[in-house]
Amino acid sequence: MKTDPMDTDEGDPQSVTAMDVDGVVTDARQAIDMLRGDDVSGRVEAANKLDGVAVALGPERTREELLPFLTEGIDDDDEVLAAIASSLGRLLPHVGGPSHAYSLLPPLELLLTVEESSVRDCASESARIVSDALSDEDFRTRYAVMVSRLAGKEWFTARISACGLIAAGYRRLGDDDQRKEHVRLYAELCRDDAPMVRRVASQHLGELLLAVVEEGGAATSGEDGPLQATFLPLYEELAANSQPDSVRLQTTENCIAFGKGMGILIKKDGDSSGANAESEALLGRILPLIVATIDDRSWRVRWTAASKFADVVGAFSDLPNAVDSLVPAFEKLLQDPEAEVRTAATLNLSEVAKCKAMVRPAPPPRPPGSEEAGSASEGAASLAEEPGGPRVKVAERLVKRVTTLTEDDSENVRAALA
Repeated sequence: MKTDPMDTDEGDPQSVTAMDVDGVVTDARQAIDMLRGDDVSGRVEAANKLDGVAVALGPERTREELLPFLTEGIDDDDEVLAAIASSLGRLLPHVGGPSHAYSLLPPLELLLTVEESSVRDCASESARIVSDALSDEDFRTRYAVMVSRLAGKEWFTARISACGLIAAGYRRLGDDDQRKEHVRLYAELCRDDAPMVRRVASQHLGELLLAVVEEGGAATSGEDGPLQATFLPLYEELAANSQPDSVRLQTTENCIAFGKGMGILIKKDGDSSGANAESEALLGRILPLIVATIDDRSWRVRWTAASKFADVVGAFSDLPNAVDSLVPAFEKLLQDPEAEVRTAATLNLSEVAKCKAMVRPAPPPRPPGSEEAGSASEGAASLAEEPGGPRVKVAERLVKRVTTLTEDDSENVRAALA
């Protein structure tokens, strides 16, 4: 039988007399009763008042009674659970501050495994708040260990929660072995049997990649470094046609992260020639994957690429010859069979045209009957065969597309030019 956190022995000295006058203790008792009641709306209201209960109890009893009460008597209603998850992030000042922040982790760990995504989202947000307050020692020995447990749990919802928490917490891991372990766990999540886990892992892959690059510097880009040995193979696997649309939708965001990561490495490396050599090796594998999104069988994947293409160009514009592959791909998006894709690409036209990198001029029109066959990635690989001549500004090359867009069959495409 669970003990009511508001029960006290008569002889137990309490320092809530003044607060009792203001009704704090009374409200706290009511909140506990409501939390144990049958009315869902009452339980939600009570869950949103947990910080008031904690004020009445004081830090020690909050840690020793309220948090175990919440952990053992976890509710079965998603709305109540979401309210509890959000409230836990507000309890940090009432458990004794940062030195006792770890006491909030057990109930959060349970909530991070709940099936309802809104509950997990609230729990993840509170977990990040708590993690920010933890000392480095508690972060590594308690929080990071909790995240590792989530990544290895049998139920897929726990593994979904682990994806975002691993990516967000990487920078606080000071131990190289622990960092390698978390990257290894993340790679397993990217290859998880459950498509839902792979989708969320793909969403956070770019975040983790940037954290690894910023913390590891030039050592990450070598042949045996995590960029080439771990992240690039993951990117290739998650962008493959065998993946569900929901996973491939993240391809564009991930390629933006790769571009930013490579840009960071070039800026950090004093020897730009070495950085460029490594960049060219990576670009040789990354660019075909980026360009291939414009030929994806799913119009939603192509739409995502079109809607974020200005960010793609911005991330890669400083890398050698990258724009020579990206601009032809963008031109193809402007001619996509789906009006929604053409509209999204047209909305990005002005930003793409501002790119300061110089690009090869457009190839001459092909004679009738000699249309190019093959995929966009093959087209990217054949760029070296395009005619040379003086390079031109991106805007100069794209201006010829404007006339075609003004005559587009879709009113939305024409309006996007305005």
